[in-house]
Amino acid sequence: MNSCLSSRAVSRLAALPLAFLLAGIGSAHADAAPDLWDGNWHFSLTPYVWLPGVSASTRYQVPGTGTVQNSTNKDIFSYLSGAFMLEGTARKGQWGIYSDVDWVNFSNEEGRFTRVGGARIAGSAGLNTSWDLKGGMFNVAGLYSVAHGQSGFFDVLVGVRYLWLKGNVNWDFTLTGNGGLVNLARSGRLRGQTNLTDGIVGVRGIWTPFDNKNVFFPYYADIGGGGSDTTAQAKIGVGYAFHWGAIALVYRGVRYTQNGGDNFLRKVSLSGPSLSATFQF
Repeated sequence: MNSCLSSRAVSRLAALPLAFLLAGIGSAHADAAPDLWDGNWHFSLTPYVWLPGVSASTRYQVPGTGTVQNSTNKDIFSYLSGAFMLEGTARKGQWGIYSDVDWVNFSNEEGRFTRVGGARIAGSAGLNTSWDLKGGMFNVAGLYSVAHGQSGFFDVLVGVRYLWLKGNVNWDFTLTGNGGLVNLARSGRLRGQTNLTDGIVGVRGIWTPFDNKNVFFPYYADIGGGGSDTTAQAKIGVGYAFHWGAIALVYRGVRYTQNGGDNFLRKVSLSGPSLSATFQF
């Protein structure tokens, strides 16, 4: 059920709405949305609920033994124990600022050890393990409107994404091997943490192909790197506008990848549906 976002997938997602939008904007007028493009400041605030599944691979240091690599790939809606999510924009004419903050906490998720001290472990050794994962992600970016009109609008963005992630892994089994070089107690608990700051570039906007302009299709895609090897995010969905703002149902995916080294986080993908309400003022 989980999806991993490659740079190729992000590029395709970004190209599709851009092609549709630019095809219709040629005959559109700049006054199609005067509330946004009149040169005054306009703001929006969007609280939302995101229910992601997770696929993760993490690396823990075991004293005297080496490392333990833990992985999972599960639908964990039932393991989501806490969340806070809020998005906001500020715009004046073609320029604007976008920000997004997420905090999530997953508890008692099932997982398995894949390697201990460099030795690959059979699947049976991974029984009776669990892990907790919590963290926050903050995005902030500058916006520039490339095109806008009756068919919607298309923004490019340049900014920064920060990720804080903390994990605990618990096990309850006995493992001895590698000529006595790998020994784990019957039960135990390990902790790890990572902090990553990455530069991002991307696109965002809405597409309104119907005569009824209350119906719209929001989209977002970015890719970047820096603290991580690669990071990517994509959103696409459908919404309905009201005089006070809008509601939208969106599918969202976020991915981080780090290869090699002593990094706690090797890779993580979060993906799932999101329901939001946007208030404009």
